[in-house]
Amino acid sequence: RSYEDCCPWKSSERMSGNAQNVQLGNADPRELLSSAKLAELLKEVAPGETLEPEVEEFLREHAEEFVESVTEYACQLAKHRNSKTLEARDIQYHLEKNWNIRVPGYGDDPKPLKRNPPNPVHLQRMQQVQKAQQQQQQQSHHQNPS
Repeated sequence: RSYEDCCPWKSSERMSGNAQNVQLGNADPRELLSSAKLAELLKEVAPGETLEPEVEEFLREHAEEFVESVTEYACQLAKHRNSKTLEARDIQYHLEKNWNIRVPGYGDDPKPLKRNPPNPVHLQRMQQVQKAQQQQQQQSHHQNPS
């Protein structure tokens, strides 16, 4: 899906001046992850290894799907803010909240996500389970001393 399909309320002609068109070498600008970039990443992670064409295609497809998914959700967040501009904070919020990915260099301060405190009833049950497990271990140790 194209960006316009994902965010029909934002046309490509009105893109912010802050937007950058990033291209890698002679790669097709529409191609998210080129063979050369995949080979470079593989060389960093596992020197001397190679990717089979099927694996390379699989990685490309999933990278594309991930970017489309993140962009689509970030567009929904921007729309929810009543904005016609997709901002880095929309993408950052989605990545942090739903994928637990923090992108360095974006945002005012690296504040951790707020987690809900554990439910007291759940904590009480967990303590009971742990106590029962300890009792069971003690009983089995007394019955079968080694």
